[in-house]
Amino acid sequence: MLSTDCDNGPNSCRLALEHCHHLFQPGERVSFHNNGINIGTDKRIDFSRCTRWQPDAPYLTQARIKETDWQSLAQITQASVEQSASLFYFHSGNIFYEEMSRLLQLHRVQLIAALRAGNCDAIENEITGLLGLGIGLTPSGDDYLAGLSAFLFVDGHPARKYRDNFISVLEREKHKTTLLSAITLREAIDQRYRESIHNFINQVVSGDLENTQQLINEIKKIGSSSGCDMLCGMADAFALTRYDGENHVDQDCN
Repeated sequence: MLSTDCDNGPNSCRLALEHCHHLFQPGERVSFHNNGINIGTDKRIDFSRCTRWQPDAPYLTQARIKETDWQSLAQITQASVEQSASLFYFHSGNIFYEEMSRLLQLHRVQLIAALRAGNCDAIENEITGLLGLGIGLTPSGDDYLAGLSAFLFVDGHPARKYRDNFISVLEREKHKTTLLSAITLREAIDQRYRESIHNFINQVVSGDLENTQQLINEIKKIGSSSGCDMLCGMADAFALTRYDGENHVDQDCN
């Protein structure tokens, strides 16, 4: 359940209420129906006047891949989160978080190298290393993978061929993370994500980059650090998209 202050997203319902957190109590029975949701014994959300948010899926053309300055876009995206709350860039004296940040960066670098080389065994090993790495309901490693998947698996992207590798690891290793995080990552792999992310990706594939920083700032508002961690993944996805003929992600597994 989301308030009107939130953007649209998969598996969610925005309520036209200024304050709704006092209406629902832990342990109340919830039943879902085609025309609404019943909560407890005294509440019902009626879908009869609701509007479904179901945007068109973005598509990346070969012409756009060649024309876009992916390296600059990656640098802009990355620079926006380097001084953020992202655990990838943790700056403090906490040894536990510093080690976690080191591991996040290590698996990140090795995953990108594996994707560039088309090494599917290494790709799956590094996804396994990132899955569940971090803290909170959606650990930083999962959020990074969600951001990476959100762009790499857009229709038309040459890296879409690695989608099955991501799904295979998630199905095999989902016990390493939270249920919410596993669902969020799977949705991102299937191109279902928050409206702010959709707006950003849609602008990128259309070649309209005038409001890039504004769109990035909207994504940064997601969770305490989830949006920033996702942007780390999206920045790497942009860098991987750089057009170099047969190089980088435009190759099969070896």
